[in-house]
Amino acid sequence: MQHFFVTPEQVKNEHIYIQGSDVNHIKNVLRMKIGEELQISDGNNQKYLCAIEEMTSEEVCLAIKEVQEADNELPSKIYLFQGLPKSDKMELIVQKAVELGVFEIIPVATKRAVVKLDEKKASKKVERWNGIAESGAKQSGRNRIPGVKNVLNFKEAIRYAKAMGADVINMSFGGTACSIAVQDALAVAYTRCVLVASAG
Repeated sequence: MQHFFVTPEQVKNEHIYIQGSDVNHIKNVLRMKIGEELQISDGNNQKYLCAIEEMTSEEVCLAIKEVQEADNELPSKIYLFQGLPKSDKMELIVQKAVELGVFEIIPVATKRAVVKLDEKKASKKVERWNGIAESGAKQSGRNRIPGVKNVLNFKEAIRYAKAMGADVINMSFGGTACSIAVQDALAVAYTRCVLVASAG
């Protein structure tokens, strides 16, 4: 079943109103018809089984058939601080991180990284990575779409992590110790962890 995301504000009076690029995807890519069912997540741990009631060029109106409490997010919020890797590896990293349950992804431009992005290129990359995150969230049945933040330098990344008061796990060297540290952190509900990954 097709899966889409909305904001809670798009849920009104037993109906859900889809707008933006998803309208074209439903009408012209998937070629869905009136009466067909799809699943909607509102980012607030609510899932809806809906049927298409009406379609225009700018909006798809869905009738809510069933409301479900969704609880398939990790109990811990995992913030992935990812050093910029070479070529297009970041796209795969974003996809897999979303599928594995990461809460947010923060690209980090490290001093010795091969990849150097100016502001314009970084903005386009982040836009694409967010699109990949949305696609991964749909495919893996997430309740919410993990955001990919703008690229930070290392000092900015550390300040961001400290502001959250999160536990920092340095994954730069890998190995068994890192795996154990991650498992221990995930065992504590609602612990916010930061994974610092190396570029490569």
